[in-house]
Amino acid sequence: MFNKTVSGTLLVSGTTIGAGMLGIPLLTAKAGFLPAVAITAAVWLFMLATGYLYLEATLWMHEGANVLSISKRFLGKSGKWIAGAVYLFLYYCLMVAYYAAGAPIFIAFVQNTMGFALSGVWGYLAFGMLFGGIVAAGLKWVDRINYLLMTAMFLAYFALLGAGSSILSFERFERIEWSEILFAAPILFSAFGYHNVIPSLVSYFNRDARVVRRSIFYGTLIPLAVFILWQGLILGAVPLGSIEEALREGMPATQSLQTLTGSPWVMQMGQFFAFFAIVTSMLGVAFSLVDFLGDGCGIKRTGATRWILCAIAFAPPFALSSIDPAIFVTALGFAGGFGEAFLNGLLPVAIVWAGRYVKPAGFSRRQLPGEKGMLVLLFGLAVAVSLLEIAYLLSS
Repeated sequence: MFNKTVSGTLLVSGTTIGAGMLGIPLLTAKAGFLPAVAITAAVWLFMLATGYLYLEATLWMHEGANVLSISKRFLGKSGKWIAGAVYLFLYYCLMVAYYAAGAPIFIAFVQNTMGFALSGVWGYLAFGMLFGGIVAAGLKWVDRINYLLMTAMFLAYFALLGAGSSILSFERFERIEWSEILFAAPILFSAFGYHNVIPSLVSYFNRDARVVRRSIFYGTLIPLAVFILWQGLILGAVPLGSIEEALREGMPATQSLQTLTGSPWVMQMGQFFAFFAIVTSMLGVAFSLVDFLGDGCGIKRTGATRWILCAIAFAPPFALSSIDPAIFVTALGFAGGFGEAFLNGLLPVAIVWAGRYVKPAGFSRRQLPGEKGMLVLLFGLAVAVSLLEIAYLLSS
């Protein structure tokens, strides 16, 4: 069981850790480190709870069931179509965010290393064609390149922590503004998304609920630590004004590292880490989106039609991010405040409510303690996160 738990833990943590974390310090900086730790831990607990709900619902279903088939069984055809629509909304928001943040780093890298100027829309097009081509080439290419990029991402992350620790100013940790912290919840929702792998884990571990539960717990606990250390680095090393400037420009938190004069290596490691985190996340999201589009449209996902599906997956993010390069934080907020809040908050609560009290499934024991009160609490919190994102958009 130990080896299975380790394998499942790595799958969950690998899915969770990615580009979403680049936006977290931008919205927690004004509140300070202690409130940042508190809201990060609170969102982790929420997403852990809804992950257990998804596990419970998946165990009620047949082998290979996904969010659409689960929604259809317990919420009817309308529930299936709503879930599918929000799934598309979420994944396109994530694609826009990753494209907007990754393309400028790619353009700068090409210019600095090859001396080849990619200006404006052509740089964004080249970025999309390169990584869209990898997704179009199929799972083998995505898997190999993603493995290399994930390794590079973790190396850059630990190098960044090591180098950045020498320039921390502990006085910056004294800032505490609790009133500013709630607006960070939608971004954190986006960063803690992993629920899409739960059906795969259930199948992979032969419906062993104990192994999957432990994989979810430890697999999200690791990102919790990673996200807290990451916020500690940015909030402790970078002046608040520089972080707020990156937020206004809609750029990842690593952009604020450029203001640290005398620390070019830290800045370079930050750029490397940001790029690897963005691209690994984008490859996984794009691959899932292509499969979803192919399955939903009844189109085979091989040969020429796969290239067409990849074009459909990459074209809207290319258009939106090239028109508005500062859309990164906004797109992540939409993804977390609306997409994740629905798919990984409201939806699992509604499904489990239906499965427990309306259409009792009775196939497995409950994976999350608590009766109706717990489900109502989680539902209310998910609604609150969506309202916070609306309030943030209206105020910005």
